Order: sequence, then C-alpha cells, then structure tokens
Amino acid sequence: MPKTAKAEFVLLKDDQIKSCSLQLFEARNIEHQCLITIDDSSPLEFWKNRLSFHFGKISEQEFIALKNTYSGWSKSQTAVNYDQNKSYQLIDFLPPLIQALNGHRFIPEETSLKSKDWNFRGLLSSSQNNLKKYLYMNCWGLVYEVLRAAKHSQTEPSIFMAQASVMLAQLRKNSNLLLSLQEPSEFPIPNALSKPGDIILVMHKSLTGYEYLDHIAIAIDDDIYFEKAGTGEDVPIRIIDEEILVKIWPPGVFRYELRRLNQSATLPHPQEIFSLNSPEIKKQFAPLAEIPLNISQNTSITWDIESKSLSSISWFHMIDLAPLSRDDTKKARLPDKLYQPLLIDK
Repeated sequence: MPKTAKAEFVLLKDDQIKSCSLQLFEARNIEHQCLITIDDSSPLEFWKNRLSFHFGKISEQEFIALKNTYSGWSKSQTAVNYDQNKSYQLIDFLPPLIQALNGHRFIPEETSLKSKDWNFRGLLSSSQNNLKKYLYMNCWGLVYEVLRAAKHSQTEPSIFMAQASVMLAQLRKNSNLLLSLQEPSEFPIPNALSKPGDIILVMHKSLTGYEYLDHIAIAIDDDIYFEKAGTGEDVPIRIIDEEILVKIWPPGVFRYELRRLNQSATLPHPQEIFSLNSPEIKKQFAPLAEIPLNISQNTSITWDIESKSLSSISWFHMIDLAPLSRDDTKKARLPDKLYQPLLIDK
C-alpha cells in the first residue's frame, strides 16, 4: 500500500465493454442484454471483469415485477421511479447500498496509535512505541451491511473489518441453511433453490479442524452475485457470475453454504458485536476491557482463532458512512466527500 494512501472510494474504469450471453433467470420473460465491463488497470485477471444487465425501455408492469424481485427481499428498497421513456438496468432495481457501492474499489488506510494516547498495558512489547490500526473494507463487512439494511430500512452503513469466526457465527445464527456444496460436481447451484438476497458462504478447514470463513457474496439472480473480492486497494466491488466465483474459490478446496436470512433475523450495528465493546471479545481478551470507550467503540480486531494470542491481533477502525445520496433518477450513490480522503484523527 502506498504510504501516501488515504482511505477513499474510487470508481472502476470502463476500458472495454462487450456483450455476453448470460441471462437473468428471474427476468427470463423480460428482454435484456448482458454486458461485461473490463478494467484493464486491475493487476489480476479475475478482477478485471464485472457484469451489468440492460433492459432498455419496459412497461410499468415489468418495472414493478423487477423491483419486487430484485429489492423485494430487502426493507431498504430502490427509490427509482417508473418513467416510460427511461431505459433501465438491473442495478436500478437492487437495494440502495448495492447501487451506491457497485463499480468501486476502496483504498485502505493505515494509521498509528501512539503509546501516550492510552494505556497499552500488556498489549505492546517493550520495543514497540505505537500500534498500527487500519481502515479496511472486506467482503463480509460489505455483505453484513447490505443484510443489515435488508432488516432495518433506515440504517446507515459502516466501513469495518471484523473477526471472521464471529461473523460466521452471527450469519449462521440468523439464517437457514439451504444447501451445502463441497465438490465441483455439485455445481452450479440449482436455480430452484437460490433467490435474490441469499448468502453464499465460502469456507475451508485447517489441518487441526478449525473452520475458516474465506469469502461471502450475495445472490442477485441464478449464478449471479454481488461481492467485494478481498481487502486490498485494487479489489473491485462488483457483480459477477458463478464462473468467476468458483475460479477464485475452487470447490473441493473450499466448501460452500447457501443460506437465507430468517424472517426474525436480528443484525445489530457492527459496534455492538464486532468492536472492543462486544461482550464476547471482552471475555476472550480481558485486557481489552480496560481500553477507553472513545477508542474501543470505534475499534475492531481480528485474531488467529487457533492461538487466540494478543500478539496475533490486527486492529481496525470502524466508521459510519455519511447518508447515501441520490442521482436525478433517485438511484443511490455515494456522497461526493467519500471520493476524497477519509482523514482519521486518531
């Protein structure tokens, strides 16, 4: 990461656009076209491509059907209105947070907490003078906020990293298992089982039997997913198909679960379950309980679940985003200030 980097959102490039043969299962009775947009600046081949689907002009009845299908699973629904003269895309019908974040990448930021800022107790070795703290945005932080908005329509999103084992337990507790897939022969996922808003968990087990969460994506349609493919500054936030998903996370090496949120699912604000104020984290790492509230409530950590050692902890900022903006069609967009450095005075 460049030392001058400051956390901010950056639009992906549209270097090439070409048609593709993919079709939306849920919109199979409405004429549409798939396009692949290519960002040639992406350093990895499987990060270059992202998908979009274009309907053109549609009837009001078709508009209502698409809206109900693609954001009906979320209490936070698209605010785009019908206009008989407008040409529509799939993104117009998805929940607002997906609309706003799709087609971006996020530049992470590293800061330091000085030892004089608070009492580190036994958290630093005698040779350390400060503690590195990061502002990152990864796949399950992104998915959790989309799902939280699906249950709480007025929620404002946050940027955070969180312990994978805590995230896995939280999502499993609030969802039903529809299907477990382990081998390549079990793919693709049957379209009769998957619906928009379903969750795809990608995991592996260590040699000692610990289960690790590697990736999460949200189903948009049959074999079509919304994801952020990692944490680094080159990682796209995008819509992809199952071919790319399994190319990055090959079945047989990784295990998949298809899950759907419970009707009664409760997804608290990230600070409640992923910050240092979380009762579970305080219980596991007792020294963290003495960190002042003004720091602990805006800080999350990740650790190695097998060692549970303080020396394996990584520290992360947690920040709330400003309210989403809307363009002239009422599609959600990021406010202008999120395209400027998100300076952290910590």
